[in-house]
Amino acid sequence: MRTTATGHEFPDPWAPSIEERIRTLSTPRAHKVAYLYEVPDTSTFRYRVFNMVEALGLDDHDQRISATWFTRAELPILERLIGDVNTLVICRTRYTARLDSLITRARAAGCRVMFDVDDLIFDTRYVSLVLETLDRNPGEAMLDEWFAAMSRIGALLRLCDGAISTNHFLSARIEDFAQVPTWVVPNFLNHLQLDRSAEIRRTRHASPPSACVASIGYFSGTPTHNRDFELVSTALARVMTRHHDVRLLIVGFLDVGPALRGFGDRIDILPLTDFLTLQTLIANTGINIVPLQTNVFSNSKSELKYFEAAIVETPTLATPTYSFRLAIDDGVNGYLVDAYDWEDRIEQAVRGDLDLAGVSERGLEHVLRWYTPAAQAGAIRDAVLGTRVRG
Repeated sequence: MRTTATGHEFPDPWAPSIEERIRTLSTPRAHKVAYLYEVPDTSTFRYRVFNMVEALGLDDHDQRISATWFTRAELPILERLIGDVNTLVICRTRYTARLDSLITRARAAGCRVMFDVDDLIFDTRYVSLVLETLDRNPGEAMLDEWFAAMSRIGALLRLCDGAISTNHFLSARIEDFAQVPTWVVPNFLNHLQLDRSAEIRRTRHASPPSACVASIGYFSGTPTHNRDFELVSTALARVMTRHHDVRLLIVGFLDVGPALRGFGDRIDILPLTDFLTLQTLIANTGINIVPLQTNVFSNSKSELKYFEAAIVETPTLATPTYSFRLAIDDGVNGYLVDAYDWEDRIEQAVRGDLDLAGVSERGLEHVLRWYTPAAQAGAIRDAVLGTRVRG
């Protein structure tokens, strides 16, 4: 059991023992799926492994699917069980000779091997672009690190029978690189996030909404978004100069840059937090901003920053990258903002000139219809069974 920063207790979702997880694969006459990830975390592991297993557990089709997950440390156990597994899904993992051997053994036993990846981090042709986008210094050590990691991920991907990604743009890059069929399974919310967000909405509805925005949220997460934030920092400074009641909340790692350094008393910077407390923090802001550089790397990313906000009825203003263009109908369930338009759009939100209440309501409806385990169980099923390519 964990206690969030807001005092709420919730069960650690990856607490089940290896014995409990192995028992999942003993379901009679079920198609058995094993996910493998290096080390559990609250980002890629949660979205691409834990949530997938949870959704497959809800599947009520005639052919049952039993699914569980393993870590790199549990590889010896998976090796003993691989003959009983029908589909092995390796998620964002680097090549090793041992994994090469595991894939060979799995395929010999009739097991289909898939690779799940949520970023353009498998093709070394993009190393320079990735480092530039992430604001990393391309020195010798950094180049050695990234070329090695991406080439190892790519090598393992090429050994698999197919791949699963978060969107069709990334799938096209995978097909070009590895010459394997791909399936698309978007990121989505798990039941802990859905339940906590429903509780937050009930509390939020007890207070009358404000027509104007007094708090702007930027949820960077990882320490790699400095260049993304530069796209909006000057616009924020100008808006905050005109509106002295507006505050900025930043969660994660970020250098706010010179444009905003004079607003320190109105900028709250919080460290990375657990994924349930994050929902509360997002709900406490009037708008969620997602500025991104527009390139192949950012177009490969998912729209999770939109649906994490929409589920607590916080409207999103986002750069129109591939996934955000698909997820957001501008002015209907969110806002798409070009680089030159950030100041005007934030100003409109702060003044109350945007239909934020309507956008929030329609965004919530969209998320509950599309970004839940039940909504995506069919797409996951297609991927692990090998039906409906690139669904």
